[in-house]
Amino acid sequence: MNNKPIYVLNDEVGFVQLIQSVGDDTGIVNSARVSFGKKIDSIEDKDRKLIKYLLEHDHGTPFEHNSITFLVKAPIFIARQHFRHRISSFNEISGRYVEVKEEFYIPKEFRQQSTNNRQASIEGNELEHEKANLIYTKTVKESFENYKQLLALGVAREQARGVLPLTTYTEYYWTCNLRALLHFIKLRDHENAQWEIQQYAKAMKEIAKEIFPETFKILTM
Repeated sequence: MNNKPIYVLNDEVGFVQLIQSVGDDTGIVNSARVSFGKKIDSIEDKDRKLIKYLLEHDHGTPFEHNSITFLVKAPIFIARQHFRHRISSFNEISGRYVEVKEEFYIPKEFRQQSTNNRQASIEGNELEHEKANLIYTKTVKESFENYKQLLALGVAREQARGVLPLTTYTEYYWTCNLRALLHFIKLRDHENAQWEIQQYAKAMKEIAKEIFPETFKILTM
């Protein structure tokens, strides 16, 4: 199993990494057939058909008897979108306990607001990208400098962090079962989701494919 970080935002900072997992495709089949007192050790065609049936008819509980733990490093604004997926467990690094690192997500390209979808963006063909980058970067650097100055004055970390922008990187563990992960991927690896969180969903999907290969083969059929 590949436990190396998958860097996702083209800046060698944001990543997804597998920490541990419990269960596999056989566990899905065994939990679905437990009422008949049956158990398998390897997947056969009839088991693939069962997984397909469960997915197509939204019989979700057999996909819950497992767990995956990821370590995620993401901009705060992406983490807050991620935290909305509540059927799972999160533990995040604390700016009260440690000084925040000077790590910020700076977009390679800027997008403009969609005119027909309040929550969507489109290619920034009409934007002044160089000027946008200058404003964005200047603001981020100034905010971190102000943060360091507040700490130097003796201001508590829990208050000084308040001047940091949403593009600051945070780090957290996420543990979920396969049903919760599939729901996350369905919503966030979607063309209407924000591009940045799409990249995290794609990385998690690639990791989960190695753990539950049969399930993901069926999903992509």
